[in-house]
Amino acid sequence: MTGIQAQHAFLRSLFQQVRDLEPDFPSSDEIRRLGIRACEVSPADTNDGTLEFEPCYFKPHPDKLLEIYPFHPDVEPDEYPVPISPVRSVQDLMNEWPTIYPPGVAPILENLRWTERSSYELDRIAFDQGQEIEDLIDSHLGVLRERTSADGLNGEFELNELRDQEWWDPDRTEEDPVTMEYFGQPKVWRVVNHDRYTGLPHSVMSCLADIYPTETNQGLTTHELRAIVNTMSLRVNHKPFRRCHIHPILVLSFMGDHKGRIIQASYDGKGLTLQYSQLWSFANPSTAPLELFVRYRLSEPIGGVRTLSIR
Repeated sequence: MTGIQAQHAFLRSLFQQVRDLEPDFPSSDEIRRLGIRACEVSPADTNDGTLEFEPCYFKPHPDKLLEIYPFHPDVEPDEYPVPISPVRSVQDLMNEWPTIYPPGVAPILENLRWTERSSYELDRIAFDQGQEIEDLIDSHLGVLRERTSADGLNGEFELNELRDQEWWDPDRTEEDPVTMEYFGQPKVWRVVNHDRYTGLPHSVMSCLADIYPTETNQGLTTHELRAIVNTMSLRVNHKPFRRCHIHPILVLSFMGDHKGRIIQASYDGKGLTLQYSQLWSFANPSTAPLELFVRYRLSEPIGGVRTLSIR
């Protein structure tokens, strides 16, 4: 075993363990037994909504971008970002389609697991609700906006132009981990919009999970752990960064009930550290933290990324 391979033995073992992990919401003790250091972080005391990551490897864009760059006058209404769909309850569906959902069905459906509901036309699943948030954020980055500034730059503009990121899709072999998981229907988890920074091991990605958080289950999910460990396994073996001392990934994580959070994952060759925010709701446009997630999507990479000296 070479020095580099030995350095990542922990990650290979962790890959197998999270693949076999059963609970959707592992306890803090279960996560600790995996060798993962995990903690919830609070907003920083800076009045700008940023998170108190320590150490911090990603600095969000400092400006309120959605206010500074309004939609361009030439943008057609059907090109605007599509709003989040309301989440309908079983009772809502019964009221809309009384012949499909006769009286008395609601209590039965509410108690069924999702895998047992295949014969019913429940049109919103957790994965789709997470995908809606990702689509909304992505569309805000790409929609045409109006640029006017003191330096005389005017005209058409997209927020995508503010980031030094490029889409990352590494070559894989049959032995490599994959960044998506399917369980028939619905999908279980998937990594989307994975971008890297030129010349740096930092990367930013979105993770979609087919899971519904509850009042008592708000912690990290097995789906998120699998997505992060799979992606990290690819990153540390990517040739330009095999000898880097730190591998940081910023994760925008979305799931059912239109909930989302931000996770900073970092791997130092010996252990995995996850710092995660609270779960926010995107269901109400007036309180959804859209601006914050857009700013973090456009993060500037910071922090040390020394190269390993092993031979």
